[in-house]
Amino acid sequence: MGLYIHIPFCRQACNYCDFHFSTNLRGIENTLKAMEREIDLRFLSAPIEQDTYYFGGGTPSLLPAKIISSLVDSAMKNAPLKKGGEFTLEVNPEDVNNESLSNWKKLGINRLSIGVQSFIDDKLKWMNRSHNSIEASTSILRAQDAGFENISIDLIYGIPSSSLSEWQFNVNKALEMKLVHLSTYALTVERKTQLFYEIKKGESKPLCDDRAEEDFRWYRNYLCQQGWDCYEISNSCLPEWRSVHNSRYWLRKPYYGIGPGAHSYDGGSIRRWNVSNNIKYQKSVGVNNSWYEEEFLEKRDIINEIIMTQLRTREGLDSKILGKWLSDIEKCWRPHLDAERLKKDEYGFWKLLDKGLFWADRIASDGFIP
Repeated sequence: MGLYIHIPFCRQACNYCDFHFSTNLRGIENTLKAMEREIDLRFLSAPIEQDTYYFGGGTPSLLPAKIISSLVDSAMKNAPLKKGGEFTLEVNPEDVNNESLSNWKKLGINRLSIGVQSFIDDKLKWMNRSHNSIEASTSILRAQDAGFENISIDLIYGIPSSSLSEWQFNVNKALEMKLVHLSTYALTVERKTQLFYEIKKGESKPLCDDRAEEDFRWYRNYLCQQGWDCYEISNSCLPEWRSVHNSRYWLRKPYYGIGPGAHSYDGGSIRRWNVSNNIKYQKSVGVNNSWYEEEFLEKRDIINEIIMTQLRTREGLDSKILGKWLSDIEKCWRPHLDAERLKKDEYGFWKLLDKGLFWADRIASDGFIP
């Protein structure tokens, strides 16, 4: 099992982000108390040991030491992390200092995911990030000096008005800093985000798929040449440094999600998600069941999820899983096979080829069972 805890607070809104969060930090204490109640309720019958913890957001690193310590205590009491289990904390560069690093170490956190996004100041300003390039670099060095070896950073590519040389600078900067893991994401425009409205008003340039694809293809080939394990479309690492927790999602292993907007999955046919509203969540946890919803997946829904997630991985999709739909799905993928975007290896695994990697979602959806 894995435990995901969603901290729905940020100091300011990035222009592209559509995750659930609030910039009203006065609600932190009441929301975190409700999250501790949810943990108690979810593990009411008996404690269940977890293989991984992942504190995401939002910005978990902005939590005061006392509050995050209380939340970790609640988790350890009800869903103890196994000895040596991966414990990830998402952090923003501006929150990384000697005191915070010491506190995180004491809590048992052994993996940091730092939201760098870029090492270029004008791009950080354009994204409305709250840190600068110096803070980005310094946060990594401080974490390494404090003894954190398992460090990942996020980087965003395909930014309007960006160039391939700028993206190459970002990636090379990360490699120079001896990081063991990178998560890289193509910038997307989601409705109701600041970026969506900026583009609609003509205040920002629209995204260019060709520009993003150029970044992606260079990055993917370059890291593979450097001996990195490009184990999922958006995630690469040095050998033996894969994200254990995030791999649960792609392999459809069970996990609990705690907090407003958090999702849970039982590993079979039940998905559950919490309301993306901090006030409603606070008021209803432990009072009624209006703080979450459940979905019971049909067999075809499960197959479609497997196609979407496993096709993104280096290992690929085992065709035996597709059952009675195998021939229909493979017929839908014939154009991609002919165009050398996709292949079926000698063991019956469907894998994306270089031409198909950037278009993974489109290829997967072409094979979905209606």
